[in-house]
Amino acid sequence: MFVSRFRPWRLGLSFLLWLLALSWASLAALAEPTVAYRLTIAAAGDNEADIEMTIRGLDRRETLDVALPAWTPGSYEILNHAKRLFDLKAQTADGKPLPIQRRDKQTWRIACRGQSVVIARYRLLCDRQSPDSNWLGDAYGQLVGAATFLYALDGRGLPATLAFRLPPGWQAAVPLAKAADDNYAAESYDALIDAPIMLGQIARLDFVVRDKPIAIVLTRAPKDPAGLKAAVTKIIETYADLMGGLPFERYMFQYLPFEDEEEERLEGLEHANGTLINYAPETLLDDPSAKSFLVITAHELFHAWNVKRLKPREFADYALDRELYTPQLWFAEGVTEYYAWRGLRQARLISANDFDEAIRSALTYLANNPAAKSVSLAEASLATWLTGTSSFEDIPLDYYRKGFVVGLLLDIELRVRTANARGLDDLLRRLLRDFPADSPGYRAEDISAAASDLAGSDLSPFFQRFVEGMDELPSEATLARAGLAMLIEPLTELDFGFELEATPAGLEIAEIDPDSPAGESDLEEGDLLRSVAGKPVRSAADFEAILATLSPNAPVKLTVLRDKRAVTVTVAPEAVTTLDVAVGPLPNPTPAQKAIRVSLRGE
Repeated sequence: MFVSRFRPWRLGLSFLLWLLALSWASLAALAEPTVAYRLTIAAAGDNEADIEMTIRGLDRRETLDVALPAWTPGSYEILNHAKRLFDLKAQTADGKPLPIQRRDKQTWRIACRGQSVVIARYRLLCDRQSPDSNWLGDAYGQLVGAATFLYALDGRGLPATLAFRLPPGWQAAVPLAKAADDNYAAESYDALIDAPIMLGQIARLDFVVRDKPIAIVLTRAPKDPAGLKAAVTKIIETYADLMGGLPFERYMFQYLPFEDEEEERLEGLEHANGTLINYAPETLLDDPSAKSFLVITAHELFHAWNVKRLKPREFADYALDRELYTPQLWFAEGVTEYYAWRGLRQARLISANDFDEAIRSALTYLANNPAAKSVSLAEASLATWLTGTSSFEDIPLDYYRKGFVVGLLLDIELRVRTANARGLDDLLRRLLRDFPADSPGYRAEDISAAASDLAGSDLSPFFQRFVEGMDELPSEATLARAGLAMLIEPLTELDFGFELEATPAGLEIAEIDPDSPAGESDLEEGDLLRSVAGKPVRSAADFEAILATLSPNAPVKLTVLRDKRAVTVTVAPEAVTTLDVAVGPLPNPTPAQKAIRVSLRGE
């Protein structure tokens, strides 16, 4: 009886405890997994970084596969970032080690053993200064997410946070929002690695354009901060007007000088909410009117529309472990380069003659490159991967420059067919509308179809001939329809077959063409040129002046300094004929020609 009297109470308590346990288990199962990263640099001058990755809310699996990307999106080159990752270890939340097995060159398998929390720690060698890689110096450094952060193969969509431990006096600048705990927050792994990191003793210019916070981050205060801010503001506003507004909530320009470089050199990489740009010389940003600074800034910013939001179909979902081939890089990069120059002209930051010079330079390159007649733009877009490098010295046809020209010709074609009512601006806005950032991305036929619709006539032959095919571009005739004259003239010059580079020790023979007179001589790369034909050479101007007095195929004595001793080498320069292209306003244009020219050149 006694037992019977209390049995219902005992059953109710058991049921309640069981239900409570089930509820907690259900809540744990429903909790969204998260990934937290902490990046530590022990001391200024270290070229290694320590990374801690904590994954919480795992589904108590037995194994977890993690990997580091093989390349950085936007830089079309396999870099095998994992070769700079070492000392990888994993443990439980209470510090117990977990076994790790390497699966391939960039993937590891962690034996989770049913743990809901896994912590991985590793070290990174940061010794490659390029916008697609990691580098740490004495006073500042740069990191890109693809080269830095491991990801769970089935967890790229997990939200992530990022915290830093930095040397005294160092700061971090990242184009991400901050969470309540002052850590940076990203909605996914892809968003995390799309935010470059600048570290060190840095200077910032913070301002607002069209209600969006903008930051310029540098390694030191510029000499003309007001001019720098004004130039960048004008570029942003010009593209906002062209494209119908700004596509981002914030944007950060990160500028870091190359270490120990005096010759002008610039490299940039686009991101959704910012760009990382390496430059030389270190004084370049002191002059906000420098065209090289303006062009790379404009190019990387325009990618916020073209590539980061408007993407080729192959880029809709980035594969991070292998090449991602697309025949549309001419549109992604070449058209962006066209808009870099055209946007700067619209902003009145360069002259109409500067815009003409950009056209002339691209046309001159094509006129003197045999590959322009044997490699299509679509093929050139693929070749950047096939060569294993993004250096255009190793690619038969530069799709940036030919893409620039084809973008210009397409712009003119649209304007001619619509009496200047529509142009390439309208095509880009149409594609942005039809293929937003969360869409599957556009195909070649989508560009052709949209252009044909805007033109009111079939433009598919244009793309078949000049993008997919290798027909010679109708540059002269098309430019004339836009009120621009194009003149091609042969230019004959003498050439030894070597490239000279100014160094503190003098003019150095930096590169020798093996199929040239220099390549068949005893000259060596690294030789310091001291005299030509008995005349001293102290500068590039001296060399050019002497070269102009020589005769083709006539032996000439060159004196070079090699290993601190003078060496005399006899070389016969050969006559090399190239095509020189000139571009400028067409005299006495028709009203229709002038209207298009004014639209393009901002007259």
